[in-house]
Parts: sequence; C-alpha cells; structure tokens
Amino acid sequence: MIAAEKQSELSRNGTSRIFELDALRALAAINLMLFHFTHYYQTKYGYIGELGFEMPYGKYGVQLFFMLSGYVNAMTLLRRQQPGDFLVNRLLRIFPSFWLMLVLNVFLVLVTPIAFSGMTLDAILFNATALPNAFGYDTIEPVTWTLQVELFFYLILLAMFLTGSFLRPLPTIMLYLLLSFVGCLAIDSIQENDAATWAAGVAHVMRSALILDYFPLFAMGILLHEIVSNRGRALHNWGVMFLSVLVFHAVDRHEHNPLVTAAFIALLAASAYGKVPLLRKRPFVFFASISYALYLFHNNLGCSIIHALNHRGLSPILSMSIAIAFVVTFAAAYTFWIERPLTRKLKSMWKRVVAPASIPGQDVQAPTASKINV
Repeated sequence: MIAAEKQSELSRNGTSRIFELDALRALAAINLMLFHFTHYYQTKYGYIGELGFEMPYGKYGVQLFFMLSGYVNAMTLLRRQQPGDFLVNRLLRIFPSFWLMLVLNVFLVLVTPIAFSGMTLDAILFNATALPNAFGYDTIEPVTWTLQVELFFYLILLAMFLTGSFLRPLPTIMLYLLLSFVGCLAIDSIQENDAATWAAGVAHVMRSALILDYFPLFAMGILLHEIVSNRGRALHNWGVMFLSVLVFHAVDRHEHNPLVTAAFIALLAASAYGKVPLLRKRPFVFFASISYALYLFHNNLGCSIIHALNHRGLSPILSMSIAIAFVVTFAAAYTFWIERPLTRKLKSMWKRVVAPASIPGQDVQAPTASKINV
C-alpha cells in the first residue's frame, strides 16, 4: 500500500514531495501572520489611525495546520518505520530554531513595548521546554502554544506506532475521541466548580498533555491519509472522520464553523490527490520553504516593528507592510543561511551516532525521509 502511494506521488510530480501539502502549510502561516498584524495587534496594542481591514480568522490557520500535521506525520512515520529516527528528526528540526527564537523574544520583551508579564528565570526555563502552558506558565512568544500541542501529538503518534495500533488505527482513534469528548466535559465541570483546587490544576495538565481539545483535528488528518493511501475500508474511515468532526465541534471552545471544517477536509483531500495545481506555483513553494521560521519569528518581531513605526508617524497600513516585508525577508534569510545548514549538520551527526548500531556486514542506509518539511 505504502509503495503504491509513493509511486503515485512520484508519477504526479517526479519527486516524493507533495507540493500542494507544502502550500497548505504556507497558507496557514500567512493567515496567522495577517491575523496577528491586524486583529491581534489592534486588540492588544491598538493602531494609531485606521488600518482599513482586518483578518480575524487566526483560529482557522491553526485548525488547518493541525489537520495537515495529522496527515503528514502519519505518512512520514509509516514510510520511515523507525520511531526513534522519526522523533529525533522532528526534535532536531524544531528545537534549535525554537531556542534561537526564544533568545530573540526575551530580548524583544526587555527592550520593546511587547506585552508579557512575569519575565522571570522560571518562565524562561519552562518556555525553553516548549511546554510552558502545561506547567502553568505563559508563552513568551504567544503563537508557540501550538508547538506544545504538536509535540504532545508526536508522543501520542509514537505510542500508537509502538503498540501496533497505528497499523489499524480506527479502534484507537475511536477510543481517543471518546476520551476527548468525556474528558473535556468533565474537566470543564471541574474547572468551573473547583477552579482554585488541586484537582483543577491536575485536570489542566491532563487536558494539555492528552491534547483532548485538538486530537480530533489530528485524527482527521490521520484518517484522510488512510483514505488516500487505500488503507482499511474507506466507508469505515469516513465514518470515523465524521465522528471526529462531531467531537471536535462538541468540545470546541473557539466557535469554529463546521462548514469550514468540511471545506478544509475537502481541500486537504484534493491537495493530497494532486488536484489543486495552483498550489504548486512558485510563490507557494517559497512560502512553504520558510513557513516554520515565519511561524516562529513573525509575531513579537513584527508587532515590535509595527509599534515603532506607527508611533513615529507612519500610517497603520505602511507600518504593517514594512513589518511583513521585514519578517518575510528575515524568515527567508534565516531558513536558507542558518536553519537548513544547521539542521543538515545535526542530522548528519545523528546518523554517525546511530550508524555503529547497524548490523555488522550490512550496508548502512539512511532511513527513508519524507520530503514534506513540517
């Protein structure tokens, strides 16, 4: 099945890269940037003058990203078949850039009007884990709360793989959807009635670590990958997909529109099948290549630039335009000159570490890696 799926992709674009999926990640990152530079900035800091438009739909960029992550990471792990290698490659890609972002943001908070209270050594150290919310700390860069959710998803995905349930994921997904539904309702009740008790604190940690609110979105991506790769019965997969949608909107605290969820499933499916050729155009390929750096660095850095320019007399639209140009250029320079060479170096070092563990007498081969750069 997996070989057939890969061959299908190779016949479509000549590589194992699915450009349309890359482009969806780019669209999610651009949507988040526009949300933070319009609605978020106006709400938190306030423009001097009228911006003239607003993009208040940041939550939908996050929703699309989690669904896409479910699809891509399921595909990557199934191809790689090496859970340790999968996890190490994820961490090597994520954390060096994340720590550099954290250093920059500590500096920005100290020297600019960026709003963050409680800049203590504890807050910085817990932010360095990328899991501060689980321990009751705010993120210094607000957008990185989603990275915490992503990291917990990796652990859940690996647990499914190691227990063998990933080969037939429907029963596990259905049980987890039940846990999400019952758990969220129970935790809401505890936090509403006993907000100041230890039970509420434990409930908060469990909700974060088990990603109860967001697992249905990842499940949609996993299920769509099952459908596209002809794994299992399509009718069963679509049935659990429908259940995932129901559970997500039953526990949703941010009032996502179910029609948008359905549209995202259709868009993700069409992209996976290669039916959206527009998304293979060069601008999408470029933004996809810098999307992680753009995600990490745009918010506090861009808001600092907007604040400085707008308070020196530039119009809101010009201040925002300059901020966008700067953070896109910064993300591109960082990606091509720092992130990619650094990631290649770290992965090469990792391969040298694991190579001696290979069976004597066999050629050492690097694990097959997905070309989708998440």
